[in-house]
Amino acid sequence: MLRLLWPSSWTGRAVALLTAWGVAGIGLASWPSARAATPPDNRPIPAAVAGFVTSDTCRSCHPGRYADWHASFHRTMTQVATPASVLPKMDGTELTRDGFTYRIERKGDAYQVRRRKAGAPAGASEPPRAIVLLTGSHNMQFLWLAAGKGRTMEHFPFGWLVAEKMWAPLDDTFLAPPEFHPLQADGDWNRGCIDCHTTQGRSRALPGGGFDSEVSEFGISCEACHGEARAHVERERNPVQRYLARLAGRPDPTIANPAKMDGPRSALVCGQCHSVWSFNSAAERAAWNLEGSKFRPGRTDLGGRFVVQPADSAHLEEKKAILADDPYFYKDSFWADGMVRVVGREYNGVVSSPCFKGGAYSCVSCHEMHSEPAPDATLRARAVNQLKPEAMSNRACLQCHEAIGSNLSAHTHHAADSVGSQCYDCHMPYSSFGLLRAVRSHQVSSPTAAESVTFGRPNACNLCHLDKPLAWTAEKLHAWYGTPVPEFLTDDRKIAAGAKWLITGDAGQRALIAWSMGWAPAQKASGRDWFTPYLAATLVDPYAAVRFVAGKSLQTLPGFKGFAFNYIADRPTIKAAAAAAIKQWAEMQKRRPQAFDAATLVQPDGSLEEFAYYRLLLERDNSFIFLVE
Repeated sequence: MLRLLWPSSWTGRAVALLTAWGVAGIGLASWPSARAATPPDNRPIPAAVAGFVTSDTCRSCHPGRYADWHASFHRTMTQVATPASVLPKMDGTELTRDGFTYRIERKGDAYQVRRRKAGAPAGASEPPRAIVLLTGSHNMQFLWLAAGKGRTMEHFPFGWLVAEKMWAPLDDTFLAPPEFHPLQADGDWNRGCIDCHTTQGRSRALPGGGFDSEVSEFGISCEACHGEARAHVERERNPVQRYLARLAGRPDPTIANPAKMDGPRSALVCGQCHSVWSFNSAAERAAWNLEGSKFRPGRTDLGGRFVVQPADSAHLEEKKAILADDPYFYKDSFWADGMVRVVGREYNGVVSSPCFKGGAYSCVSCHEMHSEPAPDATLRARAVNQLKPEAMSNRACLQCHEAIGSNLSAHTHHAADSVGSQCYDCHMPYSSFGLLRAVRSHQVSSPTAAESVTFGRPNACNLCHLDKPLAWTAEKLHAWYGTPVPEFLTDDRKIAAGAKWLITGDAGQRALIAWSMGWAPAQKASGRDWFTPYLAATLVDPYAAVRFVAGKSLQTLPGFKGFAFNYIADRPTIKAAAAAAIKQWAEMQKRRPQAFDAATLVQPDGSLEEFAYYRLLLERDNSFIFLVE
């Protein structure tokens, strides 16, 4: 054995001795191959990439870190379809969509789909197609079929909603216009999902059509965040190199650790995927297709790509090209002032925050991939948001803003133990949407009524105080902080912001308000009974995602727990469910009549003030909204 300490004069002799024993030469070449079997030819495959060694190699030295990563939803972002990875029990499932019935069958440890015209006998099915890959495991799971064009993937036209334990048409799992159908096309996984749902994916589009896609690893692996690890492993498996490095106290330059980087470098590790980005040029796009990402953790740029921020002056020519190709590009991801409004693009918000300008603030200020060792159940619970324990309270902000913490109520003008004194709820409100739910903005900002008047973005105050008009909010903020009061139309002075947004807003605004009506803090601050007629009316919204969140929120209200509503049912069934909800609400009001604030437009009998409601409905923003997740 090597001694823990040795005189420097021994170093040369030790190296010679270890080399003679063959120890110093231990390297990756001597490892057994995990990819010796012939790979399948009908789906993307893991394939060796110079410098990458896969997470299984990391496990031998870092079992604890491997365990909590393994319990994360990053790992299961993309998986091979097996009985262990598929969430629903699918064997024998039949689903019908657009005139076709799809039957899922299990064959050993594999799955396949048979499609036939709806109403046709089972024997009239088309040849089966293999289900080969899965995307997602936390909120939704999508299936990918072999398209019969090399390693090209084809959508299965339904997605599995995890919490609801139900199948939904793929189009109806996004906030997308009802007439925008279908969303999917062959190769979507190869040209899109592979970019951020795998580690070092290479699309490898073929000249004649189709793809021959490869990845270093399915899912978001160790090397996605720490960089390619071959040199690190060789160094650590060489006892002489390892000892000399420890003796000198030098950090290992061959591996990256986001927790030890400055704010900008650390945040960019997450931002390589969690941002709205584009390529610097067509040549960079072509290189990405063949070689994958040039970015490595620790860099200060994305290597051939850039983060798209509509409000800044960088990359103007590239942005013009983007908009020439897709005029809706900005609207599909950003509010009118450039604040990101969709889930999964949090880096855009982080780097726009004043906190980021100091250089220390980054994603790991609040989130952690690795935590203290714990039972598997605890690790799975932590995986939901991957928040540090201190980030679940005001401590995350007060570590820098100590003066505010000494007298919190003086700053917030709310009781110190109330939701109104929670830093996140005022400065990171639920103003983004995706995965059929509202998500916190990651751009730290201070609420104003002007952001709602000018840009249409619901402000933090009125996302909680849904029953108050915008003018009420503006007056409070002016009195407390000197915030300028914008000019208001009469409706914004007299009508509850939540009511007005749910009636007149675009589909994204309506989804946020419908979700907020199911959020316990907003129910407490606003009084929840008046929400019922609005949510019942919203069950017939033309956008499936809006109907979904309205139905979920309605089920949180008194008397509606377990209320049956299927947001993807046919139109007559949906209208019947909405009518039943309104009738049930009217009966409840007969039994316990109550008065409502005039700003809510709800009459004592529980009905909505008809003239005002329909006048506002005529002002609804019916513009095309497709929030790209």
